[in-house]
Amino acid sequence: MRAFVLGWPVEHSKSPAILNAAFAALGIEARMEPRAVPPDELAREIIGLRALPMLGASVTVPHKLAIAALCDELRGAARDLGAVNCLALEHGRLVGHNTDVAGFLDGLGRAVRGARAVLLGKGGAARAVEHALRSAGADVELCARPWPDLHAAFARADLLVDCTSAGLDPAADAAFTAQLPVAALPAAAWVGTLVYHRRTALLDAAAPRVTFDGRAMLVHQAAHALALWTGREPPLAVMTRALDDALANVKSA
Repeated sequence: MRAFVLGWPVEHSKSPAILNAAFAALGIEARMEPRAVPPDELAREIIGLRALPMLGASVTVPHKLAIAALCDELRGAARDLGAVNCLALEHGRLVGHNTDVAGFLDGLGRAVRGARAVLLGKGGAARAVEHALRSAGADVELCARPWPDLHAAFARADLLVDCTSAGLDPAADAAFTAQLPVAALPAAAWVGTLVYHRRTALLDAAAPRVTFDGRAMLVHQAAHALALWTGREPPLAVMTRALDDALANVKSA
């Protein structure tokens, strides 16, 4: 049985490492493979996936919004948001889920509850984080380009989360961070990004404040996907170790 992660680009994704380790630990005969899918080929790709004996698929940038329209059914947070990061085939029907919401909350825990949060971005990931924070009682301000006056928003933030894809590209990352009034953030604010494979310029600029990347969210959203596909209890320790090992291998290469 095969599983896939769909994105453009997708080479950076560590979902295969995480989920293949989980499959092995649980004795499940399945393998996740990355599939690079240009946006204009997404509909055709989904037609092909429907014909396969597919366990499921994860969905990453930039397809989380577009793929919702290609599903036969959306459930839970995916239905609320119109954003999908997890696909399941049920009796030939493609069902869209959003495990980013639960993954974000699981990864940060009580740190988000009641926070005054500022989110940067407007894509599927930003929608998921906004949904998660509001469900935890946070006051959320969503900011997207062209940027509004961010200084006042940053000055009152307990939590800042970059939900854009700027951190995927080192050159774009530096230019992006230079536009942000990071110095206006309170000293006690938490600052995070959903990027997990490299430390972004925003996290460096926010030091010595508490910072976090997307590793915990990635592992926990994958755990929820695994549970949806298999009904099994996810081996979180195995999955976390697999991600750490995959990231260490990239750094040493």
